[in-house]
Order: sequence, then C-alpha cells, then structure tokens
Amino acid sequence: MSSGPTGSGGSSAGPTEGPPSRVPFGAWPSPLSAELAAQGGVRLGGLAMSRDADGLPLVWWSALSGGANQVFVARGDGEPVRVEAVTSARSRLNEYGGGAFWVSGERLFWVDDDDQRIRVLDGAARAGGAGEVVVLTPEAPVRRGFRYAAGAVAPAGDWMVVEREVHCAEDGTPLAEPAHDLAVVATDGSMWVRSVVSGADFVASPVLSPGGTELAWLQWDHPSMPWDSASLWAAGISVDTHGEVELSTPRRVAGGATGGAEVSACLPSWDEAGRLWWCDDRDGRWVLRRFEEAGLPAEGAGDRVPAFWDGGGEVGTPRWVSGQSRYGSSTGPQAAPGDDPTVERVVLVESREGFDHLVVLAVGPDGPTVADSGSLALEPGWIDAVVVGREDVAGIAGAPDTPTSVVIASLSEHPDASGLRRPAVDPWPLGRESISMPEPVTFPTGPPGEPRTHADDGQSVAHGLFYPPRLDGCAGSEGELPPLVVRIHGGPTAAARAELSSSVQYWTTRGFAVVEVNYRGSTGYGRDYRNQLRGGWGEVEVEDCIAAAEHLAAAGRVDPRRCVIRGGSAGGFTALEALCAPVTPSGFRFAAATTLYGVTDLMALAADTHKFESRYLDGLVGPLPEAEATYRERSPRWHPERIAAPVLILQGLDDPIVPPAQAEELVAALASAGVDHEYRTYAGEGHGFRNPATIVDALGAELAFYRRVLGI
Repeated sequence: MSSGPTGSGGSSAGPTEGPPSRVPFGAWPSPLSAELAAQGGVRLGGLAMSRDADGLPLVWWSALSGGANQVFVARGDGEPVRVEAVTSARSRLNEYGGGAFWVSGERLFWVDDDDQRIRVLDGAARAGGAGEVVVLTPEAPVRRGFRYAAGAVAPAGDWMVVEREVHCAEDGTPLAEPAHDLAVVATDGSMWVRSVVSGADFVASPVLSPGGTELAWLQWDHPSMPWDSASLWAAGISVDTHGEVELSTPRRVAGGATGGAEVSACLPSWDEAGRLWWCDDRDGRWVLRRFEEAGLPAEGAGDRVPAFWDGGGEVGTPRWVSGQSRYGSSTGPQAAPGDDPTVERVVLVESREGFDHLVVLAVGPDGPTVADSGSLALEPGWIDAVVVGREDVAGIAGAPDTPTSVVIASLSEHPDASGLRRPAVDPWPLGRESISMPEPVTFPTGPPGEPRTHADDGQSVAHGLFYPPRLDGCAGSEGELPPLVVRIHGGPTAAARAELSSSVQYWTTRGFAVVEVNYRGSTGYGRDYRNQLRGGWGEVEVEDCIAAAEHLAAAGRVDPRRCVIRGGSAGGFTALEALCAPVTPSGFRFAAATTLYGVTDLMALAADTHKFESRYLDGLVGPLPEAEATYRERSPRWHPERIAAPVLILQGLDDPIVPPAQAEELVAALASAGVDHEYRTYAGEGHGFRNPATIVDALGAELAFYRRVLGI
C-alpha cells in the first residue's frame, strides 16, 4: 500500500568521495526524474482521529493517488489499510474543497467526488470495511448541484451538521449564485436534510460541543474574504427523533467588523470540558483563544478574551479549504507514574519566519507553559494538520529534509511511551547529501528605482526561502553562477511551504537555485504584512519578486542574467506581470516566465470566477466599476507588448476558477504582439494538476523551455 512519499526515507548511499565534477549549472545529471518528481507530488490531507470498540486509537487520512483521493486508516500500532469502499473522497464546495471525510468511532463519512453526495460505512476501520455503504443525502437534479463538507457528528451518532453549497433549485433551475448554509443530516439513510444556519453569504466550520447541545460556526459576507473579516457564532441546538431541528439564541461571539475594525476569526472547536476555542487576529496575529467557562458564550464575549497562547507567531491560517485543524487539547492519562494523571496538554502549530513549529503546552494553575515534546518532537517545516486524542496526537507534517507524512505519537510522558511513528512510509528518491535546504531570507523591497532600506516599521521588507543548487558530486563550471527560478505561491493570500518538495528539488538537483517568495500579502507574518497587498496586487508582489532576485544577485548567489519566474493561479498572474515590469536601475529583468493556470485578465476573472472569490479583487485591486481602468492596466492580456521575454503557458481545460479562455486570449495576444511563447493544454485537469502524466509532461516542458531560453 502506498500513499505517496510519506517517510523520512532517502538513499542509504553516502556522499560521493573525491572532488565534485564540474558541470554547467542547469545541466546537472539529476536522479530525480520528472516521473519520480510527479510521484513526490502525491498529496495528503483530511486527517482525523477516533477510537474503535475496544478503545484503540484510529488515525484516518486521505491521499491523492492516480487522480483519486483514497482514504486510509491505521489502528493502534498496526499498519494502515485502505478503505476500499471509497472511490474518491473529494468535496467541491467553494471549488477548493477540503473536509471531504469525517469519522465517528469506526464509522466513516465521506463526500463522493462523482456526485458530491455524502456516504457512510460502518466498520470502515476493519480491513476492507465490514458494513454496507449507505447514501445519506438526496440526489441533486443536476450533477454536483448539492455539495457538502466538514461534518460534525452528534454524540448519539444519529445526526450531524455539515457545510452545504446549493447550486440549483429542487427543479434543477440554476441559482444566480450558489447558496451556503449549515444543514443537519440524518445518519441512518432516511435522506432528511434540514437547513439550520443561513442568511450570510458564507457559513462554515460547524463544530458541536461534547454533549451535542451547542453549535459554533464561522460566517462572513461579501466583499470580505474570510481572512479579512469573519465572525464566530454559537447557538444552542436540539434535534428530536422526527428530525425537527431547533436553533436557539444565535449570537456573534467574536470577530467580524466590530468597533470600526475588521477581525478574522477561524478554526473554532470545543474541548472535552465544553469550552469554546478559536483563533482571531484582533491583536494583529492569529493567536489562540479559549473561554475559561464551559457552555454557550454570551454575545460578543470573545471580544474581551485574551490570548490563551502567544508565542510570537500565528496559529490561525487563511480559510481556503474546509476541515482545517491546527491545534487540539487533551486531558487524558499522560503523566509518568506518581504524577497527576489529568494534566492538560495542548498541541498547536505556530508559523514563524516561514516555518511551522509544533508546540506542546502543559496547562497548570498559572496558565500554559511549553512542555517537553517527547516523542512528538518535530523539526520546523510545514504542518498541514494536527488532531489530538485523549492519549495520542496525529499530524500531517514534513521538514525541509523529511518528506511530508502522517505522523503519530503518544502524549504520555511515561518512559515506556512509544516514539514517533510514520505509517505508510515510501522511500525518498534522493539521499540527504543531495537535498537542498531552505535558507530564510529577508530583503529590502519597494518600487524599482527607489532606495531600498530596512524600515523600522517593516513596510519595506519582504521574505522568502532560498534553496541553493545541490547534487552530490556536482559543482558548477568554474566562475559560473547558477540560474535562479523564482517561485510564487498561489492565493495570493497564502505562503510558501517549508517542506521537502519534489517540485523544488527537481530544479536544485539540476543546478538551478530556487527562491520561494513570501511577498507582502502572504500569511504567517501578521495582519499588517498581509494587508500590504490590499489595493496593490499586480504591483506590490511584483516589486518583491524583483527585489528577491536582485538581492540574491547582489549577494553573489545567482546569475542576474539568468533569472526566470514561475507561478500557478495568482502566482501565474504575478509571473506575467513581472515580465511587464521595466528594467530596473541595476539592469535587471527576468529572462522568462511560466504561468500555470494563471490569471491573465482581471476583468474576466471578476466576471467569471466562482462565488468564493467573486469579490476577492475588491480588496486586492479595487471595487468595480470604479477601478475598471486599474483592472485593465494590470492585466497582461491587455498589454502583451510589454512582455519582454518568452512565456510558457500551461493550462487545464476543465478549470472552473481560471477558465481556459483566459489562457487562450493571452496566447492570441502574444502571437499578435510577436512575443515568443509556448502553450500546452491538459484535458481533464482543473485548477491544479492532479494526474501524474500531466505533471510529468509539464515539468519536462518547463525544463526544456528554460534550457532553450537560457542557452543551457
């Protein structure tokens, strides 16, 4: 069984003896083929924990393999097994999905990718699943017309609350805009579904208290994105045996636009004691908060709750997908013999300087203090999810030299507690001596031509992760500096991941340097840094990408004449705009760009994109129609004559977020302007390539493109 390269792996061979071979940068004989790199692109997600009938812990996760999201479960210390009944668990809610499965004991609930209906399998933790698959939600009159995600199952197991997105009326008539609500769904197959929370443009993240009598959730309205302004709500809930649902005393607990300021709340949960937890950025960063008392909080009570923990970083994260988890608490038996058996532990993820750190806290009378991580010690890197049980914790985590994997450890301080486990380990195709490690870089930035200095207020600095070229036994030609690939994350409200990435190592093992730019607007550096992109998308982040390349060139790390830039989605837009930027006073200009399913026309994006992002550009560029001239000025499709270097365009033909028309119009404009370009399309691919054959072809095309334009 395999769920992708999830082990610590690495070749057992030692470093090459003797002097390195001199090979031109960009032409190194990398052992990491496009096929191996595509295998390294298998993605893990959807982490959950429960217990079986015997009390053994169950850890569940999904893995993208062969274009399908398979679900796996590991029981206790046993080996993971695939739940064969799941064809592909994938939610299409908000197009980005997430929260595609959830569990209760040995019952597995999931959203089937084909029709978006919820299914359940009892006994799913047993090999192959011992029960019958039952469909729980009615068939929509049009395919995928009703979409679900992120369920929370009531303690008795007879009903659950889920996120829902409705695209059509009962007779199949399309809605002008999808409707979002929280719905209560019966778990016995009786097919009743009741709307319980609606009215806002978006409602999400339903969580139930331990007794199932309180419900908390997030909501926000256009034109805000959830990381701009989102509020935490709570109410009492009851469901009778006939499926009648009552929601009593709904109230805003924290976050939203209050007191003249916007606050983003995220990641709500209840602990075993019935206390409500969440993160918000009221103090400038997404810090963790909780109520000291159990039960339903009063209206606005969270506005006065201090941070439960503030380690100088951010626990919260932008809500692009459903089902996120970045912290958890436990009061299970964790102590060594003779110690207090009910000590509380809190495990959380905190982002600092581009790296995720796992923090374990012991909670005493004087509040939380950092505890010994024990078997849970992880190197800083990237952590996608953390879930905490009574005695165990699980995560999806990786480090710069350790592939992202499922990790399981005991919270116990007992000397006999088991160490860190990584189920479903696959070997990593590179030895550690050939793995390039990221170096955090902070550099001055601003409009080209203006002085760049480190301002005390942080307004003129940006950040990134720099990966020098590295392959055991290889060095560049004498006196040569390496070419640079500037990689831009999507979003643009996101951040680079400090993980062992085959898509990064594919370049560094061939003699390219790579820098992943966490430009102004990226997350993980606080709200003020994030807000610096507001109104400036297409300019601010372009300045930062140019500044990153010039900074590395000035330090003698890269060849300024051989710098290329690439990105997907929003990053593809930035890559194109970077080619449009004028030559800097130092003479710098990017030599080429690659855009993968990238935005080319901001007006078309505003008109054609899905509901979740339909007002995103209000904050990034400006509201329409007032800012129409700015939209056109910053759209590469409308000024191809400014694109002063070759372009590679890679596009999925089934992309609902950035439709193929955007790429096709750019291609026509480039051809008319006489700009050197290549265009490749992929049938069956959406927003982000999933098929290994597509990834192989795209990587090969990109490498050949750079070697051609850089003369390698």
